[in-house]
Amino acid sequence: MSLGKKPTADSPRAAESEVEGVATPADVIAGASAHTATPAPSSAKSRARQVFTVSFVLANVLFLALLAAIAIPGKVHPKTSVPFYVAAAIIEALFLWRYLAGGRKRSTCHIVIVVFLLLIVWETVSTDLKLTHPVLIPNPENVFAVFPARWEELLKNVTSSMILLAEGFITSLIAGNIIGLFVGWMPKVREAVYPIAHVLAPVPAIVFAPYLVMLLPSFKAAAVAVIFLGIFWPTLLNTILRVESLDKHILDSARTMGLSTPTMIFQVLLPYLYPTVATGLKTQLPTAMLMLVMAEMYGATSGLGYFVINYTNYANYTNVVAGIIMVGIVVTILDFLVGLLVRKTVKWN
Repeated sequence: MSLGKKPTADSPRAAESEVEGVATPADVIAGASAHTATPAPSSAKSRARQVFTVSFVLANVLFLALLAAIAIPGKVHPKTSVPFYVAAAIIEALFLWRYLAGGRKRSTCHIVIVVFLLLIVWETVSTDLKLTHPVLIPNPENVFAVFPARWEELLKNVTSSMILLAEGFITSLIAGNIIGLFVGWMPKVREAVYPIAHVLAPVPAIVFAPYLVMLLPSFKAAAVAVIFLGIFWPTLLNTILRVESLDKHILDSARTMGLSTPTMIFQVLLPYLYPTVATGLKTQLPTAMLMLVMAEMYGATSGLGYFVINYTNYANYTNVVAGIIMVGIVVTILDFLVGLLVRKTVKWN
């Protein structure tokens, strides 16, 4: 027998290799080729299922239904429907941007579904079927036509309201938190101030508006005072309670280090409480906006509240509804900006 002879398939060694399953290089290459040829599960289908949900499809169907409701000639013939088409397109574009960007997809779909349903019902009963009072419930085409027709007036009033809101809200927020930190840190002062804040915080500041309009030298000062009172006392009370409920280990460590009161306030308490202060803006800012609009109805010459009450006195409810929609748009933008601030500054929120 030759020593260099390779074993054949019938030889005992080959049979033993086949029985024991020893893989040859050819077997490895063939197995790799077979593994490569096996198609991997497609991620495109799963991605499509995540995007094209039932809520997403329903929202877009309602958008098309709204366009059809606008296009169908009804019993009322408005001068133009272009602003209404533009408003519907803007809502759909914002919805797609928000939905595809991620986040709360289900809630985004639900909000848009409700909005489109309301617009469809409004368009159907007021324009297509003419079932509503033409003065008290104007058709949406005329309401949305107010925005391009009176955009300069609306912009002027929005600017006026935002200036007053910034002056009253920012000053009350800073004063309420800083004073609240000092009061909460000093027990004797807290015993004197807390009962007063506890009584005044629940009182709606708008009840002071008629008196403040008569008392202060200008309406601007009265509006700022209303916002200040409405935000300052609840902020002061909440800050006192937050400092009082602070972790005792942090306070004991600070006292052990012998920190002064200003150092304790600005370098320990304020950074510790900032996340709750920032997240609280989402409820405080709409409250301040509500008080501002109501205060502007008592004697202002500009602002969103003045815009609404002025045209209410003239029974021009088309402009009134447009002003109400404008208030909602401004509040939504402010809420978005506050949420952006919280996400950028409170990383763990």
